[in-house]
Amino acid sequence: MIERPLERRAPLPAVLGRRVELLGVLACVLLAVIAFRLWYLQVLTGRRDVALANANVIRKIAIPAPRGLILDRNGQVLAGVRSAAVAAIACNELPGSSSGRARLYSRLAAALNLAVKQITKTVTPCDSVAPVTIEADIPSSALIYLAEHKANFPGVIEEQTEVREYPHGSMAAQALGYVGELSTQDLATGNFKGVPAGTIVGQDGLEYQYDRYLLGTDGIQRVQVNAAGEPTGKSLRAIEPVAGENLETSLDLGLEQEGMTALEEGMNLAHHYGYPGTAAAFVALDPRNGQVLGLGSLPSYNPNVLSQPFISTSEYGAQEAGDSFVDRATAAAFPTGSTFKPIAALAGLESGLITPSTLLGQTPASGCLTISAQQFCNSGDADYGANDLETALEISEDTYFYDLGAQANARGDLIQKVAKQLGLGAQTGIDLPGETSGDVPDAAWVSQQDAAYRAANCGQRKHGAFCPTGPYEPWTIGQNVQLATGQGYLLATPLQMAVAYSALANGGYVVTPRIGLAVETPSGKLLQRLPATQRRALPAAYDKYLTTILDGLHLAAQGSSGTSDDVFASFPRQVYGKTGTAQTNTNPKDDQSWYVAYAPDAKRPIVVAVTVEQGGFGDEAAAPAARLILSKWFGLPERVVRGTSTSL
Repeated sequence: MIERPLERRAPLPAVLGRRVELLGVLACVLLAVIAFRLWYLQVLTGRRDVALANANVIRKIAIPAPRGLILDRNGQVLAGVRSAAVAAIACNELPGSSSGRARLYSRLAAALNLAVKQITKTVTPCDSVAPVTIEADIPSSALIYLAEHKANFPGVIEEQTEVREYPHGSMAAQALGYVGELSTQDLATGNFKGVPAGTIVGQDGLEYQYDRYLLGTDGIQRVQVNAAGEPTGKSLRAIEPVAGENLETSLDLGLEQEGMTALEEGMNLAHHYGYPGTAAAFVALDPRNGQVLGLGSLPSYNPNVLSQPFISTSEYGAQEAGDSFVDRATAAAFPTGSTFKPIAALAGLESGLITPSTLLGQTPASGCLTISAQQFCNSGDADYGANDLETALEISEDTYFYDLGAQANARGDLIQKVAKQLGLGAQTGIDLPGETSGDVPDAAWVSQQDAAYRAANCGQRKHGAFCPTGPYEPWTIGQNVQLATGQGYLLATPLQMAVAYSALANGGYVVTPRIGLAVETPSGKLLQRLPATQRRALPAAYDKYLTTILDGLHLAAQGSSGTSDDVFASFPRQVYGKTGTAQTNTNPKDDQSWYVAYAPDAKRPIVVAVTVEQGGFGDEAAAPAARLILSKWFGLPERVVRGTSTSL
C-alpha cells in the first residue's frame, strides 16, 4: 500500500537512534543482573538464608545440668542433688491488666510465703518465651495448694529441676562451700571463664575450687516463636544436659561428723569452766601424705539455705552470725601457746644451743625468770626447777622455753627459721580458697608492720606533724622470749600446726595438705587422679632430734606428769600430744585453748589439731575434743573425758 504523503513518518535522527539502542542494551544488562541475583539467592545461598531465617524465629533456652556430687573417701555423699518442684511464671499467659497481675502476685506471695516486691522484681521484665523462676524448692503443701486452685493462678506453672543438696546440713560447710548464681562481678575473677552469667556455680570451698569439674554442660531447649516473639507451640528437638563430674575427696564422713560433735563438746566444756568458748575448729591429717581426713569450724552455716536462688536479708544474716562463713581451720590464725614449744625445741637442738640433756629454766624459787628487767613466769608461778628437754615438754615448763628464747635471740632468727621450714608464716597450699598465712614475727616483721601502720595512720592530712605511736614496738629480747612459748605476735592456723606436727611425726617431711583425690563420671568411672600431695624434706640433720621431741610429746600426753595425762592416760593407744593455752592481744583474759596430737598406726596414722576460741586451758576444752576425734578414727568408745590441768 502506498502511503499518502501527509501520513509518511520522518526517519529518526541518527543521534536519537543510537540513544534508543543504548537504552535497550542497558535494560538487557539490568535484567541480566536481576536474573543473576535471583539465581544467586535461590541456588547459591538459599540454604544459608533459610538457616538465618530459622534462627530469627527459634529461641534457645538453657536446660541446667545436674551438678556433680562431692563424695567422701568411702563414696558417701557430702554434696548431692535432688529433684525439686519449681514455681515459675509463663509471661505470655499472665493477666493483661496491671491490676490483674498485681492481684496474682499477691495471691502467689501468700501461697509461697514470699514478698510481693520480690515476685514483681523477679518477673520484671518478663520474657514471653522462657518461664521465670519464682521459687526453686516449693514445699509439698504449697505445691498441692497451687494445683487445687489452678484457676486463681493464671500463668503460674510447676516444673521439676535438680537442686544442690547438702544432706548433712552445716557439717563441714566451710570446706564444702555452697552454690549460687554467677553474677557479672564474678565473671571478673577468672575462675568462671566462658560461663554465662546466671549459671549456678560454686561460691566457696570445694564447690568453688573444683567448679570446672562439678559444673557440667547445660542442655538447650529450642522454642519456635512468631514475628512478635511469642511461642508458636511447635516442639523442636532439645539437646539434653550433661551432668557434672563427681569429686572424690579424702574426707571421712564419720570423722567429719564426730569432729563437729567434738567441737561442740569442747565449747561446752569451756562454758563449764567459766570461759566464753565462742568458736572452735579442727583439722585431721594423714601425716604420711597430707590427705585431709577431716576439717571443721564452728559456728557454721547451712549451705542448703545459701544455695537457694532467692534468700532474704534476714535469712542471710542468720546464716552469717558469729562469722560463720570464716573457716577457722584454714582462714583464721591464732596465737598457738605451748603447742609451739616442740618447734622452738627443734630450733634449739638444730642450732646447737641445747642438747636433749641441757638443763634450763632454773628460777630463784619464785617460778619466774628475770630477763632484761622483765619477769617471765610459769603458769600459777609454779617453780619446776631446771629440767631437760623431755621433762620440759612433759610438764610444759614455760621458764625452760623462756630461757631458750632469750639465748636464741642472741643468735638471730633461729626459732623463726625452723618455724618457717615447718610451714608457719606461709600458706600450706591446701586446695581451698581463702587460706591465710599467719605470722612468724622477727625484727624485720615488726618493722614492716610498724611502717605500714604509720603509712595508714600518720598522714599529714590526719595528724599534721604529729604521728601517734604505733602498736608494733621495735624487736626486743622479750618478744623472742614470748615467741618461744607461742605467744606475742605469732599467729598460726590449726591446719599449719597439723602440718608442722606431721613433719615431726613422719620423719621430717613437710606435706602439702589436699582434699581432692579424683574426678569420676556420674556413673562412678574414674576419669583422672588429681595431682598428688607434695612433700618437702627438712634438712637431714634434723632427723636425729625428732625422736627426742616425740618422746617429750608422748610424756606430755600420757606421762604421769603430762599436761594432758588426765585425758589420755586411759586411752588405749599411744598418743603424742601437746596442750596450748594462749593469750590473745585483743583480750588477754580469755585464753585460746589448743591441742595437737599424733597417733601412730601402721595403716591409719593421724594428726589432729583442735582449737577453741576463748576456751581456757588446753587440757580443759581442746584435749577432750581431740580424744573424741581419735576415738572415732580408731573405732574406740567415744566418751568425753574432762581435763583439769592448768598448765599452759
